[in-house]
Amino acid sequence: MMKNFVSSIVSIVFAMLMTSCSSPNGPAPLSSNADAYFFQTDLTQVYTYSQDQASVVDTFTYKVGIVNNSLSSNSYLMLQRNDSSVLYYFKNEQTSDGTMECLLASSPVSNGFIALKGTLDLGASWYADAAQNVLATVVGKYAEYYLPGRMIHYNDVVVVKYSDKTAPSENYIVRYFARTYGLIFELTFSGPNSEITNLQLLSRQGASSNSNPDTHHDRWYNTNGRFEANMRINNLLDK
Repeated sequence: MMKNFVSSIVSIVFAMLMTSCSSPNGPAPLSSNADAYFFQTDLTQVYTYSQDQASVVDTFTYKVGIVNNSLSSNSYLMLQRNDSSVLYYFKNEQTSDGTMECLLASSPVSNGFIALKGTLDLGASWYADAAQNVLATVVGKYAEYYLPGRMIHYNDVVVVKYSDKTAPSENYIVRYFARTYGLIFELTFSGPNSEITNLQLLSRQGASSNSNPDTHHDRWYNTNGRFEANMRINNLLDK
């Protein structure tokens, strides 16, 4: 009798251990597919950016629109007060092997360049242009990111560096993309001492942001993923 009782207890404990081992320890990781970090085709959204135009920084508000009703058509971010001014045209396309490509363009009749592609793991790279001159590389991933000034906060941000092999190695563009927001920050580097903030997302209608400073500073998924070039703005990367 005692032997059967002990055997039953052991069986129950073993079953509980097996159940706990097979149970997930937490929520499944979010997808790192390119389209998760790109602009969303939501006509209710309005984006406000700070932009540097000819060395003059100003604030501009853009609305989301669609060029036409075709499934292959571009969407766009158009200046609210001037229907002839578009910041970017954008769309998603799938390659023959099912890989997602996210395209940014300055014209509705141009494919522009591949801003994001495939799975955005650290080190992932692709050619952004048809001529294969511009190499795009995922050089960082933030679990949390504060834009310069540390007043606007985003979760889950990927950093992509675009290098043109026909240009000097010190000349490149860096773009930051936040999950569901799309492009939140764009920098141009022209030589060792020239750095321009092209644009910075200040707000999106219906989006929430947190102005409380992060006392632990920006967190990376991988400490080896810090930006490879020598960034010269201290509040971009905590060194």
